[in-house]
Amino acid sequence: MSTCSSLSQRYGCLPSALPSTRLRHNRAAIHLAGRLICRRPHSVIAKAFAKSSSNLKYSSSANNNSGLQSLFLSDISLVGQRTPLLLGFFNYFERHLPHVGFFEPIAAEALASSELKIDRHVELVYKVFNLKGEASRMTGVQDAEAAKMIANGQHSELLDRIYSAFVSYKEDHDLVLVEGPGPLMGGTELDAQIAATINAPVLMTMTGASNCSVSDYFNRAMVKRQIFMDHKVEVLGLVMNGIPRSSHALMTSQLRARFDDAGLPFAGAIPQDPILRNVRLDEVQTALQAVRLYGDSLLTDVEFDDIVVGCQRLEELLEILGERPGGRPLVITSADRLDIVLGLLAAQLSVTGPGVAGVLLTQAGSSRSGRNYARDTIDRIFAGLVNSGLYKGSLLPVLSTDMPLREALVKIASLDSAVLPSSTRKITQCKRLFEQYVDANAVVAELQRIKPTRMTPKMFMHTLKTMCRESLQHIVLPESEDKRVLAAAADVTTRGLARITLLGDPATITAEAAKLGLDLSGCTIHNPQTAGRFDNYADLLVELRKHKGMTRDRALDSLHGDMSFYATMMIAAGDADGMVSGACHTTASTVRPALQVLKSADTPLVSSVFIMCLPDKVVVYGDCAVNVNPTAAELASIAITSAETAAAFGIEPRVAMLSYSTLGSGSGPDVQKVEEAVALAKARRPDLKIEGPIQYDAAIDPKVAAVKVHGGSEVAGKATVFVFPDLNTGNNTYKAVQQSSGAIAMGPILQGLLKPVNDLSRGCTVPDIVNTICVTSIQASRLRRGNRQSIDITPSQSMDGGAPNSSNGNGIIPPRLAAV
Repeated sequence: MSTCSSLSQRYGCLPSALPSTRLRHNRAAIHLAGRLICRRPHSVIAKAFAKSSSNLKYSSSANNNSGLQSLFLSDISLVGQRTPLLLGFFNYFERHLPHVGFFEPIAAEALASSELKIDRHVELVYKVFNLKGEASRMTGVQDAEAAKMIANGQHSELLDRIYSAFVSYKEDHDLVLVEGPGPLMGGTELDAQIAATINAPVLMTMTGASNCSVSDYFNRAMVKRQIFMDHKVEVLGLVMNGIPRSSHALMTSQLRARFDDAGLPFAGAIPQDPILRNVRLDEVQTALQAVRLYGDSLLTDVEFDDIVVGCQRLEELLEILGERPGGRPLVITSADRLDIVLGLLAAQLSVTGPGVAGVLLTQAGSSRSGRNYARDTIDRIFAGLVNSGLYKGSLLPVLSTDMPLREALVKIASLDSAVLPSSTRKITQCKRLFEQYVDANAVVAELQRIKPTRMTPKMFMHTLKTMCRESLQHIVLPESEDKRVLAAAADVTTRGLARITLLGDPATITAEAAKLGLDLSGCTIHNPQTAGRFDNYADLLVELRKHKGMTRDRALDSLHGDMSFYATMMIAAGDADGMVSGACHTTASTVRPALQVLKSADTPLVSSVFIMCLPDKVVVYGDCAVNVNPTAAELASIAITSAETAAAFGIEPRVAMLSYSTLGSGSGPDVQKVEEAVALAKARRPDLKIEGPIQYDAAIDPKVAAVKVHGGSEVAGKATVFVFPDLNTGNNTYKAVQQSSGAIAMGPILQGLLKPVNDLSRGCTVPDIVNTICVTSIQASRLRRGNRQSIDITPSQSMDGGAPNSSNGNGIIPPRLAAV
């Protein structure tokens, strides 16, 4: 008994994916299989994915639905012949995970014969594996709609739709097998974009061809792998289907050697198979929308090796068929030749008569299409054979189509072999070939190797919206005179992301909304002039600022003259959870009141971060807007607070404290300050992953980190939080990255306040405002869940000396305000 057989019998896992006949020639695979099975007497795959899920401790529920828990199959040959691989992988994973799903980002039009009226592969998987739930949830966007969106320049919206559909479907599954739309539209480039969007590792698939050499396959795989790498997509390896059987063994061996040298895992290749290559009666029935008149339904699941047109006399047809011993042709004739049907039926009843796979009746001419052609008599003959019990065999399958004979012949000639839900023999053969020739454990090993170290922008934006809906917060917008603010308020309330209060005159706001066609019915419009809250807010402001000599008259002047100040007092009094402003006011106008009245006793240092949505990941930059030249202790506080902010948004914090030196490569006062800050931060929060001093390239690029950082690091090369040593460095860096890479910079997001107040750029768009409202809402929810803090009325960051509107307009609080 082979090693693999004994192990599988002993532990009952992975018996068919590790056939001893195959692995006898693969010592490495035997070693891997034995090691995995012996150490894990339960399912290897279940263990692997349970482990990957537990590692996502900082991710939200929405983010938990991506990453290692999906496998993206991309057909890089773009011919679409990968059904054996789809069925094989799904069958493999289903044996070891309780809830496996299948998803098509872009679905093809359903076949006319489709019972579920859905993409052919979706219906195939759904029926073969008896999946539950709505099959429509297994697709993202229909191909016609996707093509229209791409043509209209709505590429980002298309990816948003796909991501939302995928995450919604993924919630109910342990693993989702994703079929890329490359052969349908967009090629490998679109596959790479979708895989990057849903953060799914890719297994490339390729279909063999008789005129392709080993070098042809190798070169294509290397080119396609580079496309995925350019999009920061993990490539697990390559698996092939349809290698010519005559050269399968030699070609597979050579391909494995070439790919091993190139560092691309090769999971095997399925050879061409006659059962899978031949067209079957059920495929003809589907393509021609034919109906089965007579015969056993099981006999439509058989292949035919030729087509014979029955236009001659019956005796001549029988002679032609008799000259083809052992053949199984499909006889095609017109609907008025029922004599041929009876003759072939008689031949089938005889053990010596010529055999046929079936008969297809075509339209006998439009002028005579309504004739019965003695069909009733034929019906009685077939029914009599079935009911008499005299004939125990299966009756000849007879199909009928409304197509004329010539059109039917052309349609059949154009058919490619397919696997339908009714193709029982082909489905069984697909599974058998996969188990024999594909090393699925190699794919699982690669999945175990990959760790989810990044959050993509699409993941982040979806997580943002999901977190907002889970806990609606009350956000006040003081700039109702700006049409962008009104549009954002309408959008936020329509999508259920937050409760919104607009400050201003209701009649004016309502009239402006009507002109813009906006629905503000979900918003509250609050008029400070008639609300009667000035006195209460003035008393509270006097109490909070009495150490600064605040008087009641000055307090009332501030509240009457500044909507942002009034909105801030609404937050301080508990009448709102957060504020967003700055669309038509300076940064200082937005931030100054918050620093005066929303200071936290537990976090005396107020700082800021930008959430940077880079093309392939989301990271956090701090502090790029508030503290000009922080001390070592302040840098430590900024690092800890920024890490907490990142975690609140589902980003696992790996903190890089930046300098021009990497772990001692340089020296100087600035480096020493960062070293001290790192020591202080680690002492205060030993649970956080913090590294520094470290240069930006070593913090973000794994290849640079491998050269500059020795001895291993949990941060180097995969940092998610970047703490800059001073405002000059941080502000210039975020703007340089934003302008040169097209990244979305969300912020500045203030941290360290009792309740959130966030600033907008005066050039902001409606989506910018919506995103900032969402950020503010999540901050408010987090603070609400946390320990109750008291407002700090002890001066620690003085606001004296700066004019209310002295912001420089670049997203930086002026130096006299920042250096506090």
